[in-house]
Amino acid sequence: MIVIVVMALISTVWLLLKVNYSKRIKNYKGRVIAKVIDVKEHVYYERGRGKVHTYYPTYQYSVNEIVYEKRSLWGYYNKLRYPLDSEVVIYYDEKKPQRSAVGGRMEEELREDDIRHAAFVTGILWLIVLFGIYVRFSSDFQ
Repeated sequence: MIVIVVMALISTVWLLLKVNYSKRIKNYKGRVIAKVIDVKEHVYYERGRGKVHTYYPTYQYSVNEIVYEKRSLWGYYNKLRYPLDSEVVIYYDEKKPQRSAVGGRMEEELREDDIRHAAFVTGILWLIVLFGIYVRFSSDFQ
């Protein structure tokens, strides 16, 4: 039961972070073309899948003749999604141009799908926790 409670708490925190990020980037009204100047590879091992490669691109873009660089917080399994020297649309906060996110409808839909899936899993986990508490303290099950 403790494992499920911990999983529910972790899932809740992850969901809240995702919702906060999603809300924040919706306010990014500036739009500019950025260039991928670097792609860092992160390798880790996952049970059942073995060696997993994740790629984190770094973008360079310019707003009002000031150049910004930002490494993506999102890792991608496909190295060719944002290859070196490719161009991507970046949305940025007009008040603080150093705040930016990769743009495009596909990215936004993926983030919204992630949030819906996380909300569903979090809800299921909390239902299991509540049912476990009910079973533990209910006289019907003793």
